[in-house]
Amino acid sequence: MGELRILFKYLGLSLNPQNTVKTKRKRITSSKEPNYALRYILLMFSSILPMAVFLTISNYNIYKLLTNYPDVAESFFIASMSIFSLFYVVGFVGTGMLAFSRSDEMELLLTMPIRRSVLAVYNLVVTLANQLFTLGFFVSTVLGFLLVVRTNIVGLILRTLLHIAFLTSLSALLSVLSGGISSKRFVRVLNAVIVLLLVVVYLFFVYIQDVNVELLGQNARFVKFVAFTTSKYNPFNWSYSDDLLFLIYVIILTGAFLHSFWYFAGRVVYENTQTKKGNNKSNEVVVSQKTYASKFGGFLWKDLKLLSRSEQFVFLIFYPAIFSLFMLFVGGSSMNAAIPFLAIASLYCAIEAGLLTKNDFEYREILRTFPVTIRTIITPKLAIPIILNEGLLIIVAFISYAFGKFEKNSLFLFPLSLAIFALSALIGSYYSIVDPGKTKNNPFSLKATFLIEGIVLGLSFGLLLTLTIILARPNLTTWKFYAIWLTFIGSIIALIILTTNYYRKLKHALTQKD
Repeated sequence: MGELRILFKYLGLSLNPQNTVKTKRKRITSSKEPNYALRYILLMFSSILPMAVFLTISNYNIYKLLTNYPDVAESFFIASMSIFSLFYVVGFVGTGMLAFSRSDEMELLLTMPIRRSVLAVYNLVVTLANQLFTLGFFVSTVLGFLLVVRTNIVGLILRTLLHIAFLTSLSALLSVLSGGISSKRFVRVLNAVIVLLLVVVYLFFVYIQDVNVELLGQNARFVKFVAFTTSKYNPFNWSYSDDLLFLIYVIILTGAFLHSFWYFAGRVVYENTQTKKGNNKSNEVVVSQKTYASKFGGFLWKDLKLLSRSEQFVFLIFYPAIFSLFMLFVGGSSMNAAIPFLAIASLYCAIEAGLLTKNDFEYREILRTFPVTIRTIITPKLAIPIILNEGLLIIVAFISYAFGKFEKNSLFLFPLSLAIFALSALIGSYYSIVDPGKTKNNPFSLKATFLIEGIVLGLSFGLLLTLTIILARPNLTTWKFYAIWLTFIGSIIALIILTTNYYRKLKHALTQKD
């Protein structure tokens, strides 16, 4: 137990223990060591609590609508828990595959007088801690259900705890058996995808509060989905089954999975399967094959590979698109989808350009030894975020057209969005060079971040809101009419001046010597 406590205190609950390593000398000599596990839990709790409170209220409102249909309320509850169970298992296994592999940090821990079983339990808790976001959905759904539906409160809580134990034991066993197969990139991208899917579910709970329950019951696809989730063929509902036999199955399976996990924990975990696979590759093939870099340019191809390997890029690029599609189906027009997309993507475009720029210009002296111009290096870092975000906006427009919700007025947004994305990329690249962040995932300092938000979001809302009002052609009084047009024209002038100014600043920052 003492070994486990030390691991929690000094390594914390992060999948990247190196993030907790102290870099400042004054912290190394400090007699009072921070508890990284407690710090992680407090950080996650403060992040999850607002979302959990809102989801609890949303679930409360949903089940309040279903008070006259208790069977439907119970079916919806089981369907929700089944979806979250699937996310939990997939996320747990993906994270556990990395945690139970023989990483560089684990190599060091294995040389210490620590039992493998203790390391297995530690990594099991670490993996569980990384699923707290999904567990927040579980708790919110159960609380919303308990506040409205009359049921055995103690029994439902015990069933939920049994259900989580069942999912955890199954996921832990799968993680141990497949430990080392996945890479860090795969796990991080997988976690980003799961977070995006949870965002979709979150938005669904917001939307369904205003849906007519009777019309929802007439939807054949929805009825079929609920029918499957409540059937005996869905193991994710066995913990909530009225049949005692299924509860016994869950208890037996949970015990069997835990026993199997403990059995394999000291035998097959921390094996470096990736290294074994890598040693079988022929170096001759890697060297002799024709690379894509020779076709598209080395820095362009390198930046595209960095983008595909980063889970942060996955979230930054696809979250605005997912949110705008939600607004499309809720709001009913392409303008309702495009405006929130531009507001979010304009800020994210600066972050994307900043991440790409910082990745190279941290080593500026090495870059200057390459036989390429600065223009060749910086152009892909500006072009990729602009093209990707503009392309996603076009895709959203095509989807709105396919569903008959496209408005011709939204065509005015395309040239405007291109100009906003260009300014955003210039600002992001500039501040990632002159005022970079201290960590890898933060391209700018906190001061620069607030400045970028003020410029980009201020211009975006100044242009988009006034353009929306102008295109709507409302009956405005004289002073309101002039105020709207002056704001719009002033925002365009500010956009041109800022773009020119930051282009010159970025050019100067790239050419000056340290």
